[in-house]
Amino acid sequence: MILGSEQAKVSNRLLGETFKSTIYPVEIDGKTYNLHDTVELGEHSSGTADSAKAVRNLYRLVTNLSNSGGVNLLVFVMKQGRLMETIHKNYVLFHHGFCDSKVPIAIVVTGCEDIEPMDRWWIDNEASFSRAGMTFDGHACVCAFKGRQIDGGGYRNGDLVNGSVGVVKDLIVQHCASDGWEKVHSIVKGFEIY
Repeated sequence: MILGSEQAKVSNRLLGETFKSTIYPVEIDGKTYNLHDTVELGEHSSGTADSAKAVRNLYRLVTNLSNSGGVNLLVFVMKQGRLMETIHKNYVLFHHGFCDSKVPIAIVVTGCEDIEPMDRWWIDNEASFSRAGMTFDGHACVCAFKGRQIDGGGYRNGDLVNGSVGVVKDLIVQHCASDGWEKVHSIVKGFEIY
């Protein structure tokens, strides 16, 4: 969605499609940002992405980024719905475990196309995140699915997706730290990384 083309593999399949982290440079307001699409955590054990291997790969990514300029922003993406235990665990793992709560974190909530206005979802649910100890520096409630093609060649949700692109780009620009955070130790509490 942010790239404006279908470079990143996405799917509506039951099992995940992203097996490793991939970097996508994108220009926003004349500045290049490197977006890292990471493997999804919390897939069922019979899925395609082994959780332990995914955690190790993500830890290596954070360490590598830390050693090459730092981590400037975490963007936590979730589909609107219930606050599940895996969502909370992933937040804690990334924000607290990998980044020592030192990196700005923003949330992007997808699937909000049937909520008017889309930001209403966050207004109704922010307190639940806070009670769970999940605080964010910024948020965006978006539509990331174009929907079915309609007469004239457009898509049912085309305008919502286009508007959402601008909202997410603004979120990145507003909350991306100018100086990247660098990890100073190599042990994540509660995890053994091999």
